[in-house]
Amino acid sequence: MDALVVEDLIKRYGRTTAVDGLSFTVPQGSVCGFLGPNGAGKTTTLRVLFGLSRPTSGAARATGSVGGVLDRDGFHPARSVWNELSLAAARAGKPTADIDKALVAANLEHAATKTVGACSHGTRRRLSLAAALIAEPDVLLLDEPASGLDPHALRALRERLQRHAGNGGTVLLSSHVLEDVAATCDRVVVVNQGKRVAEGDLQTLLAQRIRLRSPEPDKLLTALRGFETTQEAGAVIVTGADADAVGRAVRGVILHEMSTQGALEALYVGLTEAS
Repeated sequence: MDALVVEDLIKRYGRTTAVDGLSFTVPQGSVCGFLGPNGAGKTTTLRVLFGLSRPTSGAARATGSVGGVLDRDGFHPARSVWNELSLAAARAGKPTADIDKALVAANLEHAATKTVGACSHGTRRRLSLAAALIAEPDVLLLDEPASGLDPHALRALRERLQRHAGNGGTVLLSSHVLEDVAATCDRVVVVNQGKRVAEGDLQTLLAQRIRLRSPEPDKLLTALRGFETTQEAGAVIVTGADADAVGRAVRGVILHEMSTQGALEALYVGLTEAS
């Protein structure tokens, strides 16, 4: 069952197209990384999913309750961080013990008595994260939730999100911190210039990016006709193909390297530069 469905989504602001025919799905029980350069359309898509922005055309919908972290929070400036989280716990029917866990996961232990009005923008974003974690909606939409978190809080957040998915919840997480995405997410959607450039199981996508180097570059490229290839730094990168099929195709070509590129950074850069 898909908890998130984005279908042919277009969002324009005047003459600017922020999202251009974007489609993807996120299955229930997944932690999905939502990746792309600045201006790729990630925040706009999240705002449509939140119901804060209407699409120009197409659709973006979530199944069940939705919560998370975006650029607006709606907190009262005179209330303390603790009071806002107490209200969030009360609305969700959660015990106050959950507040302490959310404070740790959002790296807010030392700001509990601070008024919201005295908090920095980063602290308010972490407060939004803590409130969303307490409410435990069916779908969590998170825009750069790791911003300002120390390593202990990052680990607590990662465990919390994976536990949420394990209990049947769904997470869509936009982040530029690729190491955290690789450690947290089981799926990714990569967008560039408002369009989808990749979607699927993270490990499968990583395994389908193969790097080859040969002293016979022309012969190598000839052998790889029919495969999707790009060239970078003296190597040929094959994407979307099984390693065994590539190996059979280049039999007879002298190779200095044939490796599966396991780094998410290499996959991300290759996808977004080529688009």
